[in-house]
Amino acid sequence: MDICKKIIIITVATLLNVGVGVSQTNTYAKPEWGNYTTEDGFLYAHVLNWPEDGKLVIDRAIKPRQATLVSEPSKKFKIKLIEDELTILLPEKPADSVASILKIQLVSNEDWANLNRYRKANEALQPPSKKENRVVFMGNSITERWVDFNPDFFTNNNFIGRGISGQTSSQMLLRFKQDVIHLNPKVVIIHAGTNDIAGNTGPISVTSIADNIFSMAELAKANNIKVVLASVLPASSYSWSPAIVPVEKISKLNTLIEAYTKANGLVYLDYYTPMVNADKGLKKEYGRDTVHPNLDGYHVMEPLVTEAIKKALKKK
Repeated sequence: MDICKKIIIITVATLLNVGVGVSQTNTYAKPEWGNYTTEDGFLYAHVLNWPEDGKLVIDRAIKPRQATLVSEPSKKFKIKLIEDELTILLPEKPADSVASILKIQLVSNEDWANLNRYRKANEALQPPSKKENRVVFMGNSITERWVDFNPDFFTNNNFIGRGISGQTSSQMLLRFKQDVIHLNPKVVIIHAGTNDIAGNTGPISVTSIADNIFSMAELAKANNIKVVLASVLPASSYSWSPAIVPVEKISKLNTLIEAYTKANGLVYLDYYTPMVNADKGLKKEYGRDTVHPNLDGYHVMEPLVTEAIKKALKKK
């Protein structure tokens, strides 16, 4: 056995046996060239016998979005059907032992925008009466947990919460018709952006986040729904995305949102100012962590949103 293949086998054995969250998978047929493992939702192809022509045939049951080298994540390989075989086109020779491990991103089978989250609740909801000032809150976990923390605030005011934990503005935009427009509210509160900045669904510019929010506002206006755009709450860090420094991006996004509301005759809801501390993070007394309000935080937000709704209803 040559030295290169020995190194490859040692590398794979280490990945399989050391506690690093890697597990073998029996989902796909074991290939002649090596094996598959899974880690953090990705499929890894460990190529022990590199194909001489560079054509790596993988199981047809695999639904790959892209394939990259572990050692060079920016280098992507073409994936094609060749003579009815699903084939990754590799170089004829691996650069080194680590280059023999491919990271395969799979096509997701999930409901990416969580369109089903409120499907039954929406179907069960009665149409609003003529005099009813129905208000829908579109948002993320901050909105979702608000309903949990103080359900009476929503029930007593005929407010409908449509927040989903972890969601970005792109996901909200995709479900905006089902969870807002089809409910026929008089007013919508749109509170989005923090999960975009945290990178929950990948990198996105502040301008693109703002564009998603503005697109929701335009959809609402086109359907005769009054719009309130809420500022992103202050946050000094994200526990689930520690590499992100959000302070400047939050400030920039809020500036864009406020300017848009002024230019388009909408209502700007400023949660940021009364909840920010000296370090531009969330005040400790108002937060469960660096991002999410506690009940006291929601009590600060409630009169602010109530006043914003009144302003929106007065607008022609």
